Amino acid sequence: MTTENDRKLYITKCWVVAIFIYYALLFIASLASAGYVLFDGISFSTDIFKQALLGSASIALAAACAAYIRKLYKLCFNFSSSQDGADQLFLKRLGTIVYFVVRPLFSILFSVLVVAGVRSGVILSSSSALKMDEGFVYLTMVSSFYVGFLSGDYIKRLESKGLKKLDSLF
Repeated sequence: MTTENDRKLYITKCWVVAIFIYYALLFIASLASAGYVLFDGISFSTDIFKQALLGSASIALAAACAAYIRKLYKLCFNFSSSQDGADQLFLKRLGTIVYFVVRPLFSILFSVLVVAGVRSGVILSSSSALKMDEGFVYLTMVSSFYVGFLSGDYIKRLESKGLKKLDSLF
């Protein structure tokens, strides 16, 4: 069985950089789109189905980008190939830089999930009209602090619990 440490990159360093840039652009665009749906787009004058579709697609795209950016920088850390040492060192450095640059961005994604989750919990548990006040803001901010501070642990939990949840569904 191949472990992540045994995997090899079969692309050049230019392609690795291009893929990182591609995922970063998609990630930022999807976060902006999800933020729009959550904060500006949710008005009952527009079609709820369209908002749900745009919001869901945006969050799914952001999550996929986060997962594959993570996979790619982990591969860069463990990079091995027949290329010369300078290329290997470049990709290890690139992986390290990307790791430290994107972790805060991942935290933004997780905080969007916190806000959406708390909001949906309030909507589902409320029999009257949704009234969000400063308590909602404080709850989501405190929750998002922990999610952002512990983003590495949050990613690992998402992986393990997400796999278990998918196994139970299928």
